[in-house]
Amino acid sequence: MTSCAVCGGALEPRQITHTQAWGERLYRFEQVPALVCIQCGEVWLAAEVSQWIDQAVEGNATPTRREEVPVFIYPPKARAAGAG
Repeated sequence: MTSCAVCGGALEPRQITHTQAWGERLYRFEQVPALVCIQCGEVWLAAEVSQWIDQAVEGNATPTRREEVPVFIYPPKARAAGAG
C-alpha cells in the first residue's frame, strides 16, 4: 500500500504505540511498526503485526511491564444529576 485508503494521503513508516481492547481488558503495545497517513493520521498495521498482537493477547504472553490505568466516567454523576 503506497497511499491511504481513507484519504489518499502518503503513508509513512513509523513505530507507534498501539492500544488493543480485548473484552474487559486493554493492552498496550509499544514500538509497533506501522504505516501512518501523513494527511489524516490513519494507521495501518501489516497482517503479520496484527497476528502477532492477537497471539500475544490470546496466548497470555508475559508483558514487558504492567501499568495501572486510572478510569474516569464522564460526566461525573453529581454533574449529570444537575444537568438538563
